[in-house]
Amino acid sequence: MRKRAEKMQVGRRYLEKQRKIKKRRRGLLLFGIGVVVIAGVFLAAAAGKGKKETAAVPEREVYASELAGFLQAAYLTPEETRTLVIPKVQEVLTVDDLRRICNVLGMERCYEEAVAHLQNSFPTIADTSAQKKELVLSREQWCMYYELLLDKLQVKDTVAEVELQYLGKVPGEQRIMADNGNYDCDLQSCRMEYGKRYVVYVQGKVLLGIKQEVAQNVENDGEMPKAASESETDTNVVSITVPDTVRVLLTQDHGQKPERSGVYVMGSTAWKASAAGVEAVVAAETPADCGAWMAQNGLDEALLEAENGGALSLADANGSVQGTYAGKLHVYRRQEDGAYWVVNELGMEDYLCGVVPGEMPASFAPEALKAQAVCARTYAALQVLGTSYEAYHADVDDTTACQVYLPGNANPAATEAVYATTGQILTWQGMIASVYYFSTSCGYTTGLEVWQQDALPYLGVHSLVQNADAASSIDAFLRDGQVTAYDSESRFFRWQAVLQLSGNDEKLWQALQTAASHRDGKVVLTDGAGVQTEDVSSFGNAVNLSVDARAESGCVTDLRLTFEHGTAHIYNENTIRSILWRICTSLTDKNGNTANTFHMLPSAFFSFDAVGNGTFVLYGGGLGHGIGMSQYGADGMAESGAGYVEILGTFFPGTELYTGAGE
Repeated sequence: MRKRAEKMQVGRRYLEKQRKIKKRRRGLLLFGIGVVVIAGVFLAAAAGKGKKETAAVPEREVYASELAGFLQAAYLTPEETRTLVIPKVQEVLTVDDLRRICNVLGMERCYEEAVAHLQNSFPTIADTSAQKKELVLSREQWCMYYELLLDKLQVKDTVAEVELQYLGKVPGEQRIMADNGNYDCDLQSCRMEYGKRYVVYVQGKVLLGIKQEVAQNVENDGEMPKAASESETDTNVVSITVPDTVRVLLTQDHGQKPERSGVYVMGSTAWKASAAGVEAVVAAETPADCGAWMAQNGLDEALLEAENGGALSLADANGSVQGTYAGKLHVYRRQEDGAYWVVNELGMEDYLCGVVPGEMPASFAPEALKAQAVCARTYAALQVLGTSYEAYHADVDDTTACQVYLPGNANPAATEAVYATTGQILTWQGMIASVYYFSTSCGYTTGLEVWQQDALPYLGVHSLVQNADAASSIDAFLRDGQVTAYDSESRFFRWQAVLQLSGNDEKLWQALQTAASHRDGKVVLTDGAGVQTEDVSSFGNAVNLSVDARAESGCVTDLRLTFEHGTAHIYNENTIRSILWRICTSLTDKNGNTANTFHMLPSAFFSFDAVGNGTFVLYGGGLGHGIGMSQYGADGMAESGAGYVEILGTFFPGTELYTGAGE
């Protein structure tokens, strides 16, 4: 199967471009090194600056792609920088590129000042030397210029330097995760490596660029301490803490909008609402209009607590219960429009007792439920560190955007799995791991490349196939109804869909243009002249559908839609599924039963045939993104005798199970 996977790795177009870019970068780097050797430039930072708390790794060059992040402080969007600036500079920034950047920004005089400012870095070359202009900038030299530029733009006081540890990208968002929260970021210009620490420039919650990579602590007036042993490094990277509580944003009917026009609450016991010295007590089983009480008292926030361990319920005006919750409820009111939202604060294990039954059937094997509990706890622990829901004073919401939280579905099997694994999470190199899970694989899991994200060593291609004579090509494999795998009991282990390409042009135009307008690289549109655009109005009718690239796992990572006068490439598995769903006319599971409750294709693992008149039949496998743990696969492994630790080790190899007992 490995040979088959290697043949499938055709590669997306942008990855081919990246390989070419890297090759050119190596050439430029060699040129820069040669100049350094001959000219004797790029001296170390001037001495006498006093004791430093941290030391950077050896200086490195700055790549032009990073400008898309840095120049956001110069009022340029990343896309504007990629259009107006990056084509005019070298791929690795040189001294002369500073002049080009100044020209684009209309600050020509800033270049001369920058050269004078950097003169100490080039002591052996005269100001007018052409040779100096071609010198590759070190990161320290670039940052000297950048801070001067910020000063000239009068925005320096809005930009701060922050040290953080990079923990990966937030799926589906232009954000990264760090040990001190989440940051908005232009992902295409983010060049961080998982687990490393950096000093970065930030403007508000927007990460602009890297100032330096942090190596290790410096002691004894600047002298580097002896390197710690490998074991010492591994045990002291990060202090793992599993949060005791979680704050859950409650949406209406588990929809996408948390805002409410009013909030009615009732309790199984007497309960009270309190805020800013104002308090109200309500009898048990009595619905109360909490929103009206807050408005009457001019309150923007109220804390609701039941007495004697009781539970609180959200209800309508007639007392019809819409959800019952352990812990506390925080009700917030927005002054400008009078909208309310509710956050449920409760213990981590109580929260998981409502998550595990929302994510996995109670009929699944106990060891699979334990694996699910550990995954859900790990995900929640990392979310508590983030800031995705800080605007709502929450850590997560109760939908599939995070984890489905259904406390009303609590059952003994799920609760037993939660408490059997109390406090346990997965870690990677001393940090909380980024774990993902999904319903069903096609027989193989995949890595983060299907989301256009940097790979993580423990998230990749893993086979769940059990019969050795499975088809060798991805097209044949996905059409083979005889494949057996740990998750082949799922009704969506194999599925079929019918797409109607012709006659649905307007649906495609709208979906593609909306996606392209986000400028996140998930959809790239090219007009008839080969020019990249965001406007599909001249594309004409859709004429063909093709797969240009797949990941090693077989997941589609470059879907081409050909129009009469334009082309669309879709590079993200989630976006591929969403856009194709617009033109899907039927979907059936492996048993031939119709499925009509979906909002996107089951997965991006599919093959297809054109059957005429713009109609395509898809032969697909799996349900979900395919990254991390297959829930049906976990159940199949458990039924075969695997324990939850073995299951987790299969889907997340190299991670460690942290139990909280100093391990």
